[in-house]
Amino acid sequence: MRRGLTATALCVGICATAFGGGHTWDVNEVFSNADGTIQFVELREANGTPGEIGTGGKLVSSDGLAHSFTIASNVVAPTSNRHLLFATQSFADLPGAPTPDQIIPVGLLPFFNTAGDTVRYGAFDAFTFGAVPTDGINSMNDGGIVAANSPTNYAGQTGSVDASGGETGCVGDLDDSGTIDLADLAGLLSAFGASTGDANFIEAADLDNSGTIDLGDLAGLLALFGTPCP
Repeated sequence: MRRGLTATALCVGICATAFGGGHTWDVNEVFSNADGTIQFVELREANGTPGEIGTGGKLVSSDGLAHSFTIASNVVAPTSNRHLLFATQSFADLPGAPTPDQIIPVGLLPFFNTAGDTVRYGAFDAFTFGAVPTDGINSMNDGGIVAANSPTNYAGQTGSVDASGGETGCVGDLDDSGTIDLADLAGLLSAFGASTGDANFIEAADLDNSGTIDLGDLAGLLALFGTPCP
């Protein structure tokens, strides 16, 4: 009888670990510089569940560029509210960058489309977003919130990087006023539809570097509207 109870108790402990899920992780934050060579995707365990260790073998993918990679391994419990950080080597080399939990292969760069994309974690979560800030400072967070990047890895290391390359201005601030405001919106609209080489083409209004000032640029500026430059 006592051996049976011990076996049952042992199974509760071991089986909970062996069959731990991995479905409560959400795509929490995405970040990119202008050319997509410095990017990260951060997941977060969203339910405060300690046993969501089964991440290994699941895909992280982008719809827009049809890129995907497999998460290399499971994680160690407890998982509650922790983060997983997937990033490019160029990100990992920046001062202040927390160590990525996994490097995104060079052949998959850019991993997601900065003009707008959907990044997925397996079949469990999808983060659809418009134009991502490419000023090297701000990132796009779950819910479409633009803020200074705050990458965090599974060990709890966090930080903020500067991938601006030393540029003095910031994306969307067309008149260098220090804030993305109505004057910037007016400037973009005045150049709307123009392409590289046109007389009224404003290079700074081409937020996604597509060569044309279009709806992607308008969406990007509106996402940044009211934001002070770092």
